[in-house]
Amino acid sequence: MRQFARRALTRAGQLLLDPVERRQDTLRQQLVKRLDRLDERVERALVQAQQNTALLANGRGPRSSRAGATRGGTLPRQASELAPATIASNGHALGGEIETLDQCPCCGAGAFTPVCEFNRFLTSEPAPDAAAARYDYSLCHGCGVVFARMRPVGARFRTLLDRFEDTLGRQKQGTGLNLLGSAPLSLEQAASLRNAAARGVFAPPAGNGHSPLPAVLRDRLAVSAHVEILTSLLTLSSPRVLELRPRFGAIGAAIRRLMGGETYALPLFETQQLIVQEVAKTRADALLDYDQFTIPYDGVFDLVVANHMVTHAIRPAEMLATIRSRMAPGGHLYLYNEPDEADFLDGRKSMFKTLNPFHLQTFDLPSLSRLLRATGFRTIFSTHYQGNCVVLAELAEPTLEPLGEKARARRLTRYSAARDRSILMLPDTLRGHFRDDWEALMARAFDAGLVTLDDKGRLRLRR
Repeated sequence: MRQFARRALTRAGQLLLDPVERRQDTLRQQLVKRLDRLDERVERALVQAQQNTALLANGRGPRSSRAGATRGGTLPRQASELAPATIASNGHALGGEIETLDQCPCCGAGAFTPVCEFNRFLTSEPAPDAAAARYDYSLCHGCGVVFARMRPVGARFRTLLDRFEDTLGRQKQGTGLNLLGSAPLSLEQAASLRNAAARGVFAPPAGNGHSPLPAVLRDRLAVSAHVEILTSLLTLSSPRVLELRPRFGAIGAAIRRLMGGETYALPLFETQQLIVQEVAKTRADALLDYDQFTIPYDGVFDLVVANHMVTHAIRPAEMLATIRSRMAPGGHLYLYNEPDEADFLDGRKSMFKTLNPFHLQTFDLPSLSRLLRATGFRTIFSTHYQGNCVVLAELAEPTLEPLGEKARARRLTRYSAARDRSILMLPDTLRGHFRDDWEALMARAFDAGLVTLDDKGRLRLRR
């Protein structure tokens, strides 16, 4: 009677188990059985391979066998099945220096956790050299920004910028002039651009039906949202405005039309510099230097408008300190086109393909605001526009407000899941870079539902 009661209680306890736990336990048992069968197939394939080797040695052809074959997205179970880890090089080595950081370049905190080893050079066309693909992105425990611990500096970064289109994997745009391109202008091209600029952005189409500067017109319409934000939130009287990395200077020109004042700019490339000067009528005496950032104009500024600057800055804290030192009392900083990490954490994009070699920092809005506060700016407005972070900040005393432990744990969990998904999306020839973590990764992926078993017991990535 006691044995019967004991069995009844045991059975009742099993029935009271959480249904999800029971299902997970059942799936794990199925996984073990199927992997055991997979091991048997692999053993048979090895025996078959040995027999084929012997047949070839005797001058006879191998037997056909499909045992152990991995086709159509199947995943290796063991690290020993992975291909050797290599990074293709295009032979155009960068040279120059790679700087390895031991603290966050944004807030100076010394505690951080690695979250992603590689940038887009892992998956794109052949890299300039093997070192170009390795950035060792890490999440700062202070401000929460994810930063590249290993980053190109000096001549190495300059070479990447000189090869801008190749670095980003962009195809050349025919034989015409790319107004956003890095190529220097010829005398003929500069003269042609000046003639088009003289007609104005809203000039009627020429005889061929084309507007003189269609890309400039599109940009002027595209940045109108930022003009709306700035002119709605700020009341400025004849301000001095500095634009950092403007596409064509449309924001500064709009503020000058509406509020008066003076506009200055630091464009990225020579073609943009000419258009900023000729179309926006903005002073642009020099090009932007991400590595050794300086402001080559006298005086202070009431508003600094920065396009995609924090993401690319080699020394972000120094860059923001320089901006802060050149701002008038009551001045404001406006950041836009700063990519949000949700682009690859919440979606289906690969981290390796999203983090291109110019992306030295990535963050969400709260982390960007903490970074700004640590460097002497207080956020007064923030939003997302077209998936990117937009922040308007004012001068304030520098204060570090550390990322909380719970928030850090959530971010690290999301980064870990995104890294696992990105690795599984890699082609077979690249998964060998993660050999040391492969078995643990497969276990995590199966528990997370990223990997499933087909009817033959093979592991496959679930789309």
